[in-house]
Amino acid sequence: MYAPSRMIGRIIIFLALAVWGVVVGCVLTQDTATPAPGLVLAERGGAGQAGAGAVRPTRVDGSDSWLAKVPAGVRVSHLPMRSMTVQIQRTDWMEKYKVCVDEIAALGADTVLFVVDPRQENGSSGRIYLDLRMTPGPDALSDLIRHAKGKGLRVMLMPIVLLDAPRTEGNEWRGTINPPSWDSWFDSYRDMITHFAWIAEGSGVDVLVVGSELVSSEKEKEQWVRTIHQVRGVFHGLITYSSNWDRYHLVPFWDQVDMIGLNSYWRLDNGQKQKATVADIQHDWQKVIMPDLLPFAAKQGKPILFLEAGWCSLQNSAHESWDYTRTELPADPELQARLYEGFLSTWYGHPQLAGFSVWEWQPADAGDQEKGYTPRGKPALEVLKRYWKMGGWAVSGAASASGNTPAVNQTATPPNPPGDPHGTGATDANH
Repeated sequence: MYAPSRMIGRIIIFLALAVWGVVVGCVLTQDTATPAPGLVLAERGGAGQAGAGAVRPTRVDGSDSWLAKVPAGVRVSHLPMRSMTVQIQRTDWMEKYKVCVDEIAALGADTVLFVVDPRQENGSSGRIYLDLRMTPGPDALSDLIRHAKGKGLRVMLMPIVLLDAPRTEGNEWRGTINPPSWDSWFDSYRDMITHFAWIAEGSGVDVLVVGSELVSSEKEKEQWVRTIHQVRGVFHGLITYSSNWDRYHLVPFWDQVDMIGLNSYWRLDNGQKQKATVADIQHDWQKVIMPDLLPFAAKQGKPILFLEAGWCSLQNSAHESWDYTRTELPADPELQARLYEGFLSTWYGHPQLAGFSVWEWQPADAGDQEKGYTPRGKPALEVLKRYWKMGGWAVSGAASASGNTPAVNQTATPPNPPGDPHGTGATDANH
C-alpha cells in the first residue's frame, strides 16, 4: 500500500534534481558582465566576475610590449583612435547628443569620447555622487553609446569628477582634493567607477578612462592599483588614466593601464603669445615637449593617447592654453586653427601615438560658442577634417625603447596648411 507514495516521492526528487540542474546551467552560462540596471557595485574585483570562457585581463607589465599584454577579446580592433569629445551634462539633451554623434561621424572621426560627471561637494569631501539631473542613468547612457556604435564609431568613456561648490579661497579643483580619509574616498570612487565599468562592459565601450587629472590622489598608488584591478574584473576593453600635461612623469601606476593618457595644455607659442605661427607651435611640440614625452612613453612600453587635444578660440590660447576663463579677451579663431595645424602636423601619423580626442563638440544651440573650445563653424574644423581624411597609421607602443625619438610623421605626410605656410595652473574642475 506504500509503493505508490514511494514512487511519487522518487518522481518529485527526480524533478527537483532536474530543475536544479537547469538553474545551475543557466547561472554558469549567462553573461555576468551586465549588472542590474542602476546598480552601483563595490568590491567586485573577484575572479568570478567574468562570464564563462571570458579572458580575464592580467596586470600590464611595463617592461614588455603593451600590446602583448592586452587580453584576447579586446573590443578595439585597431589603433589609432581619431576622436571627438562630447560632454554629457544634461539628461534632457540626450537626443541632441545623438545629433552630435551623427555630426561627428559625418566629419570623418572614427571614435567618440563621452565625458560624464560624477561629483563631490568640495575638495575636502569624502563622498562622490551622481546628480541624475546632469548625469544620465545606465539605460540612457547605454542607449547613447549604442547609437554611436550604430554609426560605426568606437567609443571611449571618461568620468571626470567635478566639484559642485569649490572653495574659491583655495582655488579648488579635482587636482587638489584632500579628503579626511583617502581610504573612504577611494571606497566611494570605486563604487562610482565600477558603476560606469558595468555600463561600459554591457554597451560595448572600447576604452574606459579610470580617472582624470586627480593629481593629489596619484600618490596613493596602492589605492589606484586596487581600483584598476577592480575595474578589470568587470570591463574587458582597454583602460587608461588621463594625466595632467605637467604631471605624466609622476603618475606611479602606468604599469597597470594600457596607454599613457594625458591632456595637452602646454604653452605652445615659442614666446610669441597670440602672434604664434604654426612654426612656433611646431617648435614647442618638437623641441620642448616630445624630447621628454616620447622617451618616457617608450620606457613604459605603451603608446600615447591625448584625451583632451583642444584649444579655445581666445587670444591667450597659445600661451595660456589651460585658461579658458579669460573670456574678456578677444576671440581668435585663426590662432585656434594654427594650434590645430601645429598639433596635427607634428603628431598625426606618429607611431607612438595611439590616438587623440579633440576637446570638444557641443550641440549647435548650446549657447555662445564663439570663444570656446568647439571647432564648430571655425577655421580649425577645416584643418581637422583635412587630417582625418588621411586615415589611420601603424601604432607601436615601444617604438623607441632606446630613448631615440622616431621620425615624426614617418607614416603620414600632412598636406600643406592653407594661409600660414610658415607656419590648470591646470584644467579647471568645471571645464
